Amino acid sequence: MLNSNMHRKMADSVVSALVEKLLRLLLEGGLQLLQLDDQFDKMKKELLYVKTWLEDAETMRRKDGRKILKLITQDLRELVYDAEDIIADCQIFFMKEKHNGSLPNFMNYLSPRLLQFRHKITKRLKVTNQEIDKVKERMRSYLAPTSPAPITSIGESSKSRPLSYPILMEEADIVGLTKQSKDVEKLILEADGSPIVIGIVGMGGIGKTTLAQKICKSNTIKHSFECIIFVTVSQHCELEYLLKRMLTKMNVGEECLKGKEVEDLLRTLRCKLEAEKYLVVLDDVWEINEKSWWNSLNSALPKRNGCCVIVTTRNEDVAKSMGAIDRHINRPRLLSDDDSWSLFSKIAFARDGGRCPNSDLESIGKEIVARCGGLPLAIRVVGGMMLGKGDSVHEWSRIAKHLKEEMEEKMIDEPLMLSLGLSYEELPPYLKPCLICFSMLPEDYSVEVDDIVHWWIGGRTDNLSGQLQSVKMHDIVRDMIIKIARDENFTQLDERDRPELTVQSRRMGMFNTGIIKSIEKTDLKKSTIESKLRTLWALNIGKDDVLSKNMELCKLKRLRVLSISFYKDLKDEEAMKDWLDGIASLLHLVYLKIEDCGLKALPDSVGNLHNLQILCLYKWYNLKMLPPTITELDKLTSLDIYCCDLLECMPDGIERLSRLERLTGFCPKISSHKNTSRILHLKNLGQLRELSIHLKNPENLVEGELNVLSELQHLRLLAIYFNYDNKADAAALVSEVNHQLSPLQNVEELNLGVYPGESTPIWLNGTTFPNLRFLGLSSGSIKRIDSWFWQPKPGDRVRQIEKLSLYGVPIEEYPLSLNFVRSILWY
Repeated sequence: MLNSNMHRKMADSVVSALVEKLLRLLLEGGLQLLQLDDQFDKMKKELLYVKTWLEDAETMRRKDGRKILKLITQDLRELVYDAEDIIADCQIFFMKEKHNGSLPNFMNYLSPRLLQFRHKITKRLKVTNQEIDKVKERMRSYLAPTSPAPITSIGESSKSRPLSYPILMEEADIVGLTKQSKDVEKLILEADGSPIVIGIVGMGGIGKTTLAQKICKSNTIKHSFECIIFVTVSQHCELEYLLKRMLTKMNVGEECLKGKEVEDLLRTLRCKLEAEKYLVVLDDVWEINEKSWWNSLNSALPKRNGCCVIVTTRNEDVAKSMGAIDRHINRPRLLSDDDSWSLFSKIAFARDGGRCPNSDLESIGKEIVARCGGLPLAIRVVGGMMLGKGDSVHEWSRIAKHLKEEMEEKMIDEPLMLSLGLSYEELPPYLKPCLICFSMLPEDYSVEVDDIVHWWIGGRTDNLSGQLQSVKMHDIVRDMIIKIARDENFTQLDERDRPELTVQSRRMGMFNTGIIKSIEKTDLKKSTIESKLRTLWALNIGKDDVLSKNMELCKLKRLRVLSISFYKDLKDEEAMKDWLDGIASLLHLVYLKIEDCGLKALPDSVGNLHNLQILCLYKWYNLKMLPPTITELDKLTSLDIYCCDLLECMPDGIERLSRLERLTGFCPKISSHKNTSRILHLKNLGQLRELSIHLKNPENLVEGELNVLSELQHLRLLAIYFNYDNKADAAALVSEVNHQLSPLQNVEELNLGVYPGESTPIWLNGTTFPNLRFLGLSSGSIKRIDSWFWQPKPGDRVRQIEKLSLYGVPIEEYPLSLNFVRSILWY
């Protein structure tokens, strides 16, 4: 657990970030129409006080009253949320008047609607400001005076240098594991009898999972086993879920697993492994009891010679109870001083190629590394934190001094918890809530990076192939995040650290894995959800969920984020439609993602969501048309349409979405459709950074239409997918694209899907794409990569792209040299 001193210094990050946001809103124009300047000014001053007090709370000493500090912060949190609701309601009210076309008349201060609304807002503002005054009185009564930080205006607070490098490493960069991986490989390869169990045992953060992953990636191991399965077991193991994940990794489709009982799954697993030499890695095993999942799983593992099970665990008794003899147990060691510094340098000095830029930083850095006690996870975390500090000797000295003081104050050695807590403290306020949102996820859940960015509307939407696609949180880091989430009431968690809905819930995760329980099992008053819930992330919801009174969207009026996927067996279209019609009430909604929906159309009421910035529709297998109202979403920055193969076209007026930065799944007009958009209409989308186009018919294109793409000056990622009915259409599409595509100076990533030609297209060259960094080829008929793209003209620089990804393409012939590619990924 985290030490109390550390938590004393972690002031409520959610409140801090929210206060910053509200102050900006109050400084913007528009609210003066309510003629409530005095009340809004009072709120602004009170929020500035709250902001300053929270900053000062970071340095409060324990004697000032840690428990009362927590209670006061809880009160402040509720009041800040109330303030946000008031401002948001004002914005929504003005927005509705604007879109109803009545704003000019409404601006008359004698308008009955304005007078009525102003009266309601006045009462709410007075109550909130009075409650803030009461909290201030409690502060004066119960907390010792401190030297307050000066009240600063927005924009004057210190800014941290943003982190732009992931704290993850390629296999070649793993430090200190070479000998240990060789030792384990030797044990595996020497086994010639019945399957053996090998244990990798050690404390949390010492590198057990990293070692197991390195072993599985070894060429020797990969060539020795027909089947390698790596699954995470975690603290609360559900055998059914574990078996389904194992079978999925063996390419057993989800459809084949539906409705199967555990006994059926065990038989299927045994049947699949019967004819193959297998290596199974069970990562992060916590406990084994008499009626354990392991006994059942072990019974389904064929007893073939040379097969192996690797188990990683913190408890050596667990490994032995699973059959690992002492000779087959590997105990990763703490890193040496040299290996510790090498690992730290690769991360902290990533901008300098892993080399320390000067002797001053090296001296301070080695002092910091020494505090990590040779624990790899602690070194990685601290290294990532120092990467964000740049070359500032002052900042490095401050961190080193802080670590020393913390160690001396506790008088015990907890390098991992210390490094994790400090890395959280050092995050800028706006990033702390982003990290805490992971508390809503199940243990060992892998989440898409795009989803995380979109939840928090984090600036640019690009996700070039060189960046992470998905992430999973280390269980020790998750423990820390859950502790913080509890302290800050970010989301409510039960005794097994699973999100649950309570009176104070503002964020809720619902999963069907048995890890997070359903909202339906929670007995709540109707008003509870209506007034509180702001984020709902629900995966695989079924008919009972959509019919639940607690889940009616029309009641969740405070929602900002809604991400849902329907259970694949849910065929009740009427129930889904009735439930989704409720989105008309979600006027605060900023992010909307809907997956696995069987409806043929998105409700027209989506046009009411004028605050919506991100809309994602994924796997709508029956979707044919988007409603025309979608073009009224004037704040939309990202429109993602994935795996909606029946979608025939886009509604007319797509060019009105002038803020779009990302548009995926765009289907150009076919002549048989009226009032739909063409590619040429995209020329008005001047902010577009990502674009994917689906070409289904030669009629998708008219003469010169693709030239529009060269006018999109911010375009960085382009994807073109071909979806043709016959060879004649395929040939016509290739001919049109070859003829029309003009140079795209700024495109850095190109993805080409289901391309019907046997060789790469003639426009795939250095003239059309002079700044290409990533190239992806998926499916299709490409057998040959022609060389003209990579051969520079006399006097030109030698071209090199960073990554070539090949997925399901029957490549038979490469250029004579592959020096133009730094790395190739072949799936």
